[in-house]
Amino acid sequence: MANVTTRKCGCCFIVSLSVLRALAQAEQIGSADRNRYQRSYATTQKLRLVREGHRQASLAGHQSGLHLLATAVARVPVEHVFDCKHGTTLPGTPVPTPNDTAFKTVFDTTAKVAEFYKTVLGRNSVDNRGMDLVSSLNYDQDYQNAFWDGQQMVYGNGDNKIFIDFWRSPDVIGHELTHGVTQHESGLLYEGQSGALNESISDCFGAAFAQWLAKKPASDASGWLIGAGIMGPDAKAKGFTCLRDMIDPRAAHCLSPQPASYKDFDPTGDVHENSGIPNRAFAAFAQNLGGNTYDMAIKVWYDACVSGLSSRATFVDFAQATVAAAKNKGSAVAKAATDAWQAVDLSVDSPSAALAA
Repeated sequence: MANVTTRKCGCCFIVSLSVLRALAQAEQIGSADRNRYQRSYATTQKLRLVREGHRQASLAGHQSGLHLLATAVARVPVEHVFDCKHGTTLPGTPVPTPNDTAFKTVFDTTAKVAEFYKTVLGRNSVDNRGMDLVSSLNYDQDYQNAFWDGQQMVYGNGDNKIFIDFWRSPDVIGHELTHGVTQHESGLLYEGQSGALNESISDCFGAAFAQWLAKKPASDASGWLIGAGIMGPDAKAKGFTCLRDMIDPRAAHCLSPQPASYKDFDPTGDVHENSGIPNRAFAAFAQNLGGNTYDMAIKVWYDACVSGLSSRATFVDFAQATVAAAKNKGSAVAKAATDAWQAVDLSVDSPSAALAA
């Protein structure tokens, strides 16, 4: 039987349980900080056990073909912003006029994500049917995470030491909303290789969105740092510049270093850790192509995501789907994709030779 604690998950987070656990277990921290990290860990662990029904319902609707009918009469997504006021009841108190810096930033950046989906990918909101976009800020006390709960976005404020407000990094907003896209397309299970792909896809789209927003080319290394905008002063003082680096997942400046090769896949690892492998493949693909990630690379990845990918897809399955999508864009794009997967030691042409799941 599958492990319920890893499989039944409707909530998808930007910070892994392993990072929160490491913070809580650090030796040289005060009791107040330790309690804060332990509380964030416990809350995140609890949330990972709920809302599986959202994923299953979304996947059932997609497979039934109802999404095709709905797309024909698609609506324009409307944004809604709420204030949890440091409580845990969602969505919280409505904020009808988001003039405060935090609420306005979330409102404006979320609108830009919707614009990115529409203009770059031809997608209408996270469900491709004009789903309203709901965001709740100030969740819990010093909560060390941001997450998509199956229906909406939720942002904690961090402790202003390791993490600051989680809405401050555009790639985090793009990352979490893309969990909604995955939920409504393949419904990738949040465990093993499919879970790592789930996290990786969100990192890829989050990075591509942030690069599009800042007009950064694929060659700009800073555009591949996930969570750079949420690093607090204590994290920076220790040399941590980001959560994850898609170009160099093992880098010492990552708060959450990851394996960078399929040979190093850890079957016992958290989904956030193993996601570094397909992350590096996507970054290599975009840089192999040159120019801007949002001109071609992210479109190929998106085509693979909506190609009928199984909810239990493996790295090999996804690699083959991306190369198939790339072939539709021409031989040069296909070669760039194949080379990118080979850079992480995954052979698309000979999947039987790749590491077993």
